[in-house]
Amino acid sequence: MKKFTFVLCMVLALGACKEEKKIQAQAKPIVKIGASFPLTGNMASIGNAAYKALVASINDVNKNENNKYRYELITEDDQMDAKYVNNVANKFIFQDKVDVLISYFSIAGRVVAPLAAQNRIINFNFGFGDEVLQSKYNFQNFLTVEAENEAVLDFLKKNDVQNVDLVYQNIGAADQFLTPLTEKLREAEILYKIYRFNKGERDFKILVSQIKESPSKAVFIYAFEPEADILTQEFRTQNVQKLVAYNDGLPMTKNYEIYEGYYNIGSIMTPEKYQKEWGLEGQNAAYAVYLYDTGQIIAEAYENTPTQNKIPTSDEVSAYLHSKENYLGLAGNLRLDEKGQFHSKGQTTIVKNGVLTLEE
Repeated sequence: MKKFTFVLCMVLALGACKEEKKIQAQAKPIVKIGASFPLTGNMASIGNAAYKALVASINDVNKNENNKYRYELITEDDQMDAKYVNNVANKFIFQDKVDVLISYFSIAGRVVAPLAAQNRIINFNFGFGDEVLQSKYNFQNFLTVEAENEAVLDFLKKNDVQNVDLVYQNIGAADQFLTPLTEKLREAEILYKIYRFNKGERDFKILVSQIKESPSKAVFIYAFEPEADILTQEFRTQNVQKLVAYNDGLPMTKNYEIYEGYYNIGSIMTPEKYQKEWGLEGQNAAYAVYLYDTGQIIAEAYENTPTQNKIPTSDEVSAYLHSKENYLGLAGNLRLDEKGQFHSKGQTTIVKNGVLTLEE
């Protein structure tokens, strides 16, 4: 009976201890993070993968009982549509009173960046272009144009490519990548020919036939679905026997099978361990690490920023972030420059058995 009573007391004590810790955690000041993603629509696969990675990051942060703050994540679907992004961002700012904004890809970044600057709120974007970095409150954590082009050049040199065909979709960011890449190719004395096609094109027979007959050893494609899928299927139909590599658009496909043996050059692949932990199987996993790292960076900044306020102000957090140059994340070593851009290296992956995997 005494043994039973002792065990019962221990169970009750442990329960009381857990409840006390829960109460203590709930009593901590809250840092609100408002993040919008394309959770529905054409980009839903990458949006949901990014969402899951950020949720995992914030959950991991909140497991630390020594934290001074508790982190609350508020998410919305913006469908990667500028008008929805604007509505969601205003909701975060004026209704939810968030401390940090997270905007996904350049379309959202261009909308949210001026709102963040005007309202003095920290904003992290995942996309390309300095136009997002228009104030000390705006940061960007994604592979830069320079890093992606360096990865492309390394891939070509590694495979002893002296002649390459460049196939570029006529969309806003294309020339932002193409112009500096051609400069690098000229410096490396690699011959190239440029092929362009418009968004909405569906017949690639002539274009692929020209590439098949060209003297190039490799093809680098800058395109996004659905055009990328249709173009790739034509490569298969015409049995093009060349090295075929893509920009970061390849991970957005829902049909990896048609890309079997083809390469993707760009963003860091989420390690397999975390793909399973975050439930990313069957979804895009090439961008998610940037979201996870950003959640960790945000928490580090708030936890370590000196303040006399309930929580640090955006000015204080911005100053802390810029006081450090080097960060370490799942994406490797990250360097923060004076503009607010985090720099990391690109990575090459290959589709094997219908799955995007690290190149051996």
